[in-house]
Amino acid sequence: MREPSLPTVASWLGRAGLLPFIGLSLATYLDPERGNVWRMVLASYALSIHCFLVGAWWGISLIRRHWIVLIISNVFVLVAFFGHISLAVETFLLLCALLFPCTLIIERLHPLFEPQPIYYAQLRLQLTAVATTALLLAANSH
Repeated sequence: MREPSLPTVASWLGRAGLLPFIGLSLATYLDPERGNVWRMVLASYALSIHCFLVGAWWGISLIRRHWIVLIISNVFVLVAFFGHISLAVETFLLLCALLFPCTLIIERLHPLFEPQPIYYAQLRLQLTAVATTALLLAANSH
């Protein structure tokens, strides 16, 4: 059996990771009686994906010796974590809808991420757009 290419695996996994964003956002409209439950589950999923994304910055930062990205990563995690525990769920979804594009902007502007493959940069843009849209829709579904 032929081994799949890295771009193929990354694309499939990235797009599969959108299913909870889309499904949970849709559930807030299709099942409004439990809309708050669906929003809370989506908020937890968004928190985990956000931490996954900026957590990956640690490995890259340590290898390429860019200490500032370690600090930015920690700030983003703390903002997301404290937002998750202290904000209303709708407000937290809006916060995440801001954090996801912010992580993408940092990845586009900081030299640490310059060696990022073109397919991945395009994939991140697509994934960020869909996830952010899903979060905005769910935040405004009640």
